[in-house]
Formats: sequence, C-alpha cells, structure tokens
Amino acid sequence: MLKANVSVAEKLVEHYPDNAIIRRHVGPKENVLKDTKKILTRMGIEVDTTSSKMMQEALNKLQHAPNQPTPVGLVVASLLAKCMSLATYHSSGEFDSPVDYFHYGLSMELYTHFTSPIRRYPDLIAHRQLQAILEGKKKSPMDFDEVSELAELSSQKKYASKLASDKSGELFLWLFLREQVTMHEAACVVEIGSESIDVLVLRYGIQVRIWRDYIGEKVEFQSKEKEWAHITWPADGDKPKCSKRYELLDNVVVIMKAGKQLFKINGALPRPDSSNDVHVPSVEGFATEDV
Repeated sequence: MLKANVSVAEKLVEHYPDNAIIRRHVGPKENVLKDTKKILTRMGIEVDTTSSKMMQEALNKLQHAPNQPTPVGLVVASLLAKCMSLATYHSSGEFDSPVDYFHYGLSMELYTHFTSPIRRYPDLIAHRQLQAILEGKKKSPMDFDEVSELAELSSQKKYASKLASDKSGELFLWLFLREQVTMHEAACVVEIGSESIDVLVLRYGIQVRIWRDYIGEKVEFQSKEKEWAHITWPADGDKPKCSKRYELLDNVVVIMKAGKQLFKINGALPRPDSSNDVHVPSVEGFATEDV
C-alpha cells in the first residue's frame, strides 16, 4: 500500500508538476517537542528526534526492553504524539521546491493517497489524474485552483472528522464514568507539580491531573516540583496512617470520576493499603492514526 501511494505520487508529479494531489506532513511542533524532551530527560529517557525514523527506532527499543516494569514505550509514544502536526493535502504547485513535499511521519520525499478511493475523496482525484496519464492526456483533468481548493477542503474535513471522533470518545468515557461513579485504571506518572500529579491512563491514552484536594480529606501533600511527591493519608477506622512517595514513571492506580463539567474527568489516588484490592485490566497498546 505504501509503495503504491508513493509510486502514484511520483507519476502524478512527473506528468502534472503544477497540480498533482499530494499528502504532506510537516515536522513536529518545535516548542511542544522541546518541552516534551525536557520531560523525557527528567525521566532519564533520551530519544533522538532528528527524524521520525530515529524516533520510531527509539520507541521500538523502549517497547522491547527486557525486565521493564513500566510500559515506557507506551508513555513515550503518547507524549511524542502530542508534538506531531496533522498531515494535509495539497496541490503540488503550491510549493516552490520538491523538498516541501516531504512527509515527515513516513520519511517519504513524496506521498499521496491512492489506495482507498471508497472512503477518501483525495484518492479519487489521484485516480482521475492517473487515468488521464494512462490515456496519454497531457493536461490534468483538474487545474491548479480546483486541486488546491479540494485539497484544502479535504484537509479541513479530515481534521473535523478526527476532532469529532476524539470528542465522541471523550464524551462516551465521561458518560460511562458518570454511570459507574468511579473506575480504577492502571496509569503511569508523567509529571509532578507543586499541587498535583499528572498520570497517563494506559488503557485510554489520556492524561489526567490529580489535584491534592481530590485525593482525600486531611491528606498531606509534599512535593519537589518535576521530581517527586510524598502523600500521607490519615488513619481511617482500622487502617493506620500511611504514606507513599511518587516519582516519574511510577506505576500507579488512578481512581477516575466524571466531573460536573462536560468532558471533565477528575482523578484521585487510592490509599496504598487498599491498592491490593483493586482489579486493574491488562493493557495492550494504542491504535495508530491514518497518515
């Protein structure tokens, strides 16, 4: 499929250099990537971000590292995903140099969508242009303005579709939590603030902030920002006073609750002496996005 899309892209640009339909993906958002690398450095993780290929190789090593109690690969993949821009459709004539055609996510100099015309309109444009080439037509069936306008519209619709899908998932989870009252999930600490702990919920790939006020009444919260947090729970009935220290990449159980505000999910941490009673489902991984 990848080779087919690349081959068609090359053929389209060769014959119609000013108005071939292409798929372009710019590099990561530099400011977000810079902040993410700082977080990873604090975790003791170094990832080569010079190219998507180098990042993928680093992720593969992390995911297959032996004797690793924390799913580091999932955590790093989730953090890096937030740095990425969305791929977009364009007419090849929009750019002065072929260098600008580059698809960062696939590390391809030239790429288009051709293999799924039943579900993507840009694939139909590619099919029509390729058919014109095979029929020996020197002029593209669509001029620059038509391809550029449809490419922009397709990019907008693709983004709207992704946004709708993401929000639908968030809404479903919020409604589900509202019916369940609380839910316990496996998570991993990814950030520590002066008043909070951020965890990545592994099953859903979402980040939840646990504020000290949501952990419990009379709970003592001490932290060294970005390094560790120490939480002490008071005695509760037969349970004595207990405490626990949390650091980056620690495996934890998070108690998820639906907030009063739509989409809002609140997080809390169970007492360490009650965590053994919690059933945590297994985690297999995240779904990949269509590029």
